[in-house]
Amino acid sequence: MSGRRRRRRNRQSRSGTPDMGNLQGISPKAMQKALGQIDTNEIDDVVEVIVRTKDEEIVLEHPEVTIMNMGQEIWNIVPQSTSRRPLGSSSASSPPKEIEIKDEDVAIIVNTAGVSKDEAIAAIKANQGDIAKAIMSLK
Repeated sequence: MSGRRRRRRNRQSRSGTPDMGNLQGISPKAMQKALGQIDTNEIDDVVEVIVRTKDEEIVLEHPEVTIMNMGQEIWNIVPQSTSRRPLGSSSASSPPKEIEIKDEDVAIIVNTAGVSKDEAIAAIKANQGDIAKAIMSLK
């Protein structure tokens, strides 16, 4: 074996990662056995998968979902399309929250913004109960 080939082989063995095109250390029988041990299930008729972050929801629409089990579940999700929506947007899964309107909040807005009680209540509802935003929206 030439010195150049030996150095290349030594570099590969030291790094622990063989050349991806060269599966020299795995026999075909061992590869077949390993592939045969993977338990694979598909979930049919999936409409959407939602990934929720602190700021938004990422909707994966009409995905193909495959679950592989090799001692640990691995979910493979391949969507036909994706969309993003802010987390505060309304969705079918979460009904709108009822806003509690306190008399003292209404009085603060009436006195600060110089509006009627009905206008103050409407501003509180329009600003999802945020009193500061309600006052600012009336000025």
